[in-house]
Amino acid sequence: MLLFRLDDKSATPKYRQIMDEIRRRVETRSLRPGDKLPSTRRLADKLGLHRSTVSLAYQELWALGFIDLRPGACPRVRDRMEIASPRGRSAKGLIDWGAIASPAGNAIRQTYLRYYPETRRKTVPSAVNFASLDMDRRLFPLDSLRSCMNRVIKKQGAVLLGYGDRAGYLPLREHIAERLLNHGISATSDEILITNGSQQAIDLVFRMIASPGKAVAIESPTYGHMLPLLNFYRLKPLEIPMRPDGMDLSILASAIQRERPALVYTMPNFHNPTGVSTGQAHREQLLSLCETQRIPILEDGYDEEMKYFGQVVLPIKSMDKRRLVIYCGTFSKILFPGVRIGWVAAEHGCIERLTAIRSFSELSPALILQAAVHEFCRRGFYDRHISKMHRVFRKRMQAAIRALRRHISPQWAEWTEPSGGYLIWLKLKPAVFPPSDWQSLFAEHGVQATLGHLFYASKTAGMSLRLSISTLDEREIEEGFRRLGKALHRVYIGRRP
Repeated sequence: MLLFRLDDKSATPKYRQIMDEIRRRVETRSLRPGDKLPSTRRLADKLGLHRSTVSLAYQELWALGFIDLRPGACPRVRDRMEIASPRGRSAKGLIDWGAIASPAGNAIRQTYLRYYPETRRKTVPSAVNFASLDMDRRLFPLDSLRSCMNRVIKKQGAVLLGYGDRAGYLPLREHIAERLLNHGISATSDEILITNGSQQAIDLVFRMIASPGKAVAIESPTYGHMLPLLNFYRLKPLEIPMRPDGMDLSILASAIQRERPALVYTMPNFHNPTGVSTGQAHREQLLSLCETQRIPILEDGYDEEMKYFGQVVLPIKSMDKRRLVIYCGTFSKILFPGVRIGWVAAEHGCIERLTAIRSFSELSPALILQAAVHEFCRRGFYDRHISKMHRVFRKRMQAAIRALRRHISPQWAEWTEPSGGYLIWLKLKPAVFPPSDWQSLFAEHGVQATLGHLFYASKTAGMSLRLSISTLDEREIEEGFRRLGKALHRVYIGRRP
């Protein structure tokens, strides 16, 4: 029997005390893989708690990969990968970044070190816009940012308006490193490069590895704005189909043996465009596969903070003991897209090369915005804004799912309900008389959506839509789905509703 005491006087919630104690025993191996845990009812009775408290603790442990939960069976301890703590990480990473980088990427690094040796369709205003992945400007905390901007200008304006640290504003890098710990990611400020959004982060990584004919394994469908970069750098997209639980890893394994890609690009959370989030086991398998094959992973955490349904699963980077994961994130998808502040967290050898490439295209980043955002975070405004965004978009996504069920027949389309983010992926079923121009059909009904073919590197059968609620409130969401339903009714029923 699992025996321990709970501290009634502690400020730590009871479910958290249960979770922490079981986790400690798993990590110290007093509980081993395969060991049974008491049922929620049995442990609740033993501790004098409501069953829901124990259930919440078990759900958190499951989300973190410490236990398996199966209907009708007692929970069991599972053999999960350890989080890569500073002490647990290898002294030298698995990836030889010099071998991974293209000749042009290595050459520009050498030049950089010599120069800087000290750093080693037309918008319809009345349409409901499901196409945009911008942020709702009505939610911008403008007064707070203005206050922070005034403060940093007053304190250090002259310094911030000159050329600065080419890796980005150091206090912000240090803050990002601290914040990443909340996601289980261990990184120092020297292992972080601040970028102009996560788009530049992706671009820099591609530029680092670019060599004509090199393959990059990508999910299919995938982030549409990344595909032109592959083509520009003459990189070969290696499309791996998306399943309901994420990238098909069996197909990826075969593709690796056949093509030997230089990189695997993935979005484990709120995948763009499908909205899918992968589970702990899928992330472990992907990391193990890439470790075995010595292939780096570019993990796009563009929407990491926007988890507002279910339990949080930590990023792949959190388990990255051997330093093959390049993690990129951004403030753009929760705060202000216009400040263009993102970041890359990776082994220093990788960060050094990315910094060198970026330096010869823009010389130095704009520190004044970085300093203002750091002040915004330091004063607690960012955490309060995240809480507000969670409250707002939990309601908006719930409204979207209700409207979707109400206005879109399952005979016309299928979809997966996301656990966070802003996106819903609608896979349309074959129509007898599909329109020759879908966008014109939608425009006629006063709604905009992004067509699915934009998210594939090659031609694909079938018709899909990416629907974003990032700029819409509940009333607009309801009206948008009503209009979309009328448009699809025309396609599938053949007459006006």
